[in-house]
Amino acid sequence: GAVILDTGKKMAPHISFWLVARGINLGLNTRMYFEDEHILNQRDPLLNEIKNKRKIDTLLARNITESDYQFNIYLQGKNETIFFEI
Repeated sequence: GAVILDTGKKMAPHISFWLVARGINLGLNTRMYFEDEHILNQRDPLLNEIKNKRKIDTLLARNITESDYQFNIYLQGKNETIFFEI
């Protein structure tokens, strides 16, 4: 569900990921949002800070069945997932 911040703003439902692997010097932080949460995604404070709106698609899990989603994380290339500095 939505996360309510101290400011009263709502963050869209999401799952946070921290990726670590051999060859990656720092952990990579990203989030997965749900494509069918249109209204909350449009109001999400973090998603609204992203300047290149086309890149938001790299954070959206696709609904493939009634209860299943698909989410791919790309470390590089044209579909590279957005990673956040925290």
